[in-house]
Amino acid sequence: MTRLLDVGVRWMIASAHATYGVALMRIVFGLGIGGYVAVNFSARQALWGTGARWTTPLGGHALASGPLLTAGCVALLLVAVLVTVGWRARWTVPLLVLGWTGLTAINPLVADQGDNISRILLVYLCFADTSARWSLDARRRGSGAGLPASALTASARPRPARTQVRNLLHNAAVLAVGAQICLAYVLSGLFKLHGTEWREGTAVYYPLMLPQFRPWPPLADLVAGSGWLVAAVTWGTLALQLAFPLLLLQRHLRVAGVAGALAMHAGIAVIMGLPFFSLFMMAGDCVFLRDATIARWRHQPPERTG
Repeated sequence: MTRLLDVGVRWMIASAHATYGVALMRIVFGLGIGGYVAVNFSARQALWGTGARWTTPLGGHALASGPLLTAGCVALLLVAVLVTVGWRARWTVPLLVLGWTGLTAINPLVADQGDNISRILLVYLCFADTSARWSLDARRRGSGAGLPASALTASARPRPARTQVRNLLHNAAVLAVGAQICLAYVLSGLFKLHGTEWREGTAVYYPLMLPQFRPWPPLADLVAGSGWLVAAVTWGTLALQLAFPLLLLQRHLRVAGVAGALAMHAGIAVIMGLPFFSLFMMAGDCVFLRDATIARWRHQPPERTG
């Protein structure tokens, strides 16, 4: 037990893990939230502004000022762009959480589960080093990498204790994101088991017959018209969600599980017309990509960062 505890402590404080995956989460969330605001910008008054006062009897709270809503949407879009490129992520990610939470809370009738999971995961990312990779922050940090230690100011020199605390917070956030995604998949799978249609392999057919989930009717008819395909997608989704945490325990199965989850959400985005929900869930799946795996894909020697 002592040895196991020592290994766990070293894993938490020695280095930051899943730095590429967390960076991908930052980029995907920035693009997703920015895209959501941009797509709905022309309809902002009907969704969240003075034109949405019909939501007041149902608990909605529309903004009274049209210019205030416009300024808020523009500010949120700007913050999303800064998060995407990784500029001052330590401050812009919390600002994105506040702006996104405020916008989606105005009118809950137009929200979905993608908004819920995105808010939860973004709170966790506030404690992670989201700009360690693929960011302007990383480029700025690397600009002084070639300078001798004597040329660095006292504040710029690495501090072991401070680094360990930063690694601890980052890795705790990584574990929290992973646990949240696993919990969402397993609970969703267990809930599906209560449905007769899921056990019989026909559940996918019914939403494809609803107008709001048929953005491409020929594509929906192609899937719904094939009995074996409906059964395969239904049972495959159920099996993937229930077994997802177990797949993470082995390296090759982890890649297959993450690839399956990404493919599942890609299908939901295209066939059922739920792009932002799928994008936010795919962002969470990125945390399971190991740094060594992505380093191999990029033909770089893997670093000892987990």
